[in-house]
Order: sequence, then C-alpha cells, then structure tokens
Amino acid sequence: MPRDVYLSVILCILIFMIPIGKILKSLRSQKGISLLRMGKEVGISFNTLNAYERNAIHPTLESCYKMSRFFDVPMEYFIFGDKLTQEYRDAELKALFKEVDELKSTDRKVIKSYLNKFLKTKRQMEELIAQAEEDT
Repeated sequence: MPRDVYLSVILCILIFMIPIGKILKSLRSQKGISLLRMGKEVGISFNTLNAYERNAIHPTLESCYKMSRFFDVPMEYFIFGDKLTQEYRDAELKALFKEVDELKSTDRKVIKSYLNKFLKTKRQMEELIAQAEEDT
C-alpha cells in the first residue's frame, strides 16, 4: 500500500475515534461564525455541524476535508489541534508548505530529503557549539 494511502487510512480511523467537537467549536469561535453560516458556506447542514460539536456523531472524511479547507487548517488539526499548527504560524512558511503539498509525490520526497538533511546538520552544529561552550 502506498504511504500516502496508508496515512489517509490512519487519518480516517483517527477522525472516527476522536471527538472533534471542542476543536471545531474553537475554530468557529476564532473565526466568529455561527453554525448556520458555516453550514451554508461549507455545504454541511446545521444539524450535522451541531452534532459534530456535541460529539454526538463523528464527521466523514469528506466533511473533515470541507471544514479543513474552510478554516485553512490541515485535516490533522481535527485530531491534534493547536499542537499541530504551532509550526505553521509563519504566513510565508504556511504558503510554502501549501505549495509543496500540491507538488508531485517525487518532488515532495526531494524537498523532505533536503529538509531532513538541513535539520540533521543544524542539530549537529548545535551539539558542537554546546560541547565547545562546555569545554571553555
């Protein structure tokens, strides 16, 4: 099974297991929008959104997709909340990540490889600096 499909299946399972009501209500409050207005803009009924917020039912993957696009957050946000998006606060980085996300799988792999190498080198440099400071 391709990695992207595997991750989508895991995400789907998690969405069906984790109550998202609190996260959904928080996002909606931050945007200052009512359930009724959100429902009209997203294409999900008021009753369904209300049930999501009360954790009476779990959203479908399609509903999570619609809501994530509406709030401009990754679908994983409904599972991890603010913990996930803290890394995406910089608007320029957010735009870059969005652009990268739309690239072909092979191009994304190359970018991930570069990022991993950069972060590994950065950690090594920090360790060397810390050791040098200890030695002085």
